[in-house]
Amino acid sequence: MKPLARIGLIGMLHATCYLWFIPKIVLPHFGSTGGKVAVACVVATSLFLVTLIFRKPRKKP
Repeated sequence: MKPLARIGLIGMLHATCYLWFIPKIVLPHFGSTGGKVAVACVVATSLFLVTLIFRKPRKKP
């Protein structure tokens, strides 16, 4: 998959989480603490995926 498409999918993940999942599911059940944990998980997942996209493959000796 091309890096641009992956970045688009990460953007859709963020939109889904921030516009639907966190306000409608997490906040009513877990409050602001749950919202902070959910945001931290989304950001960590995104950073992990972006690093995988731009990581250079290792050359075999």
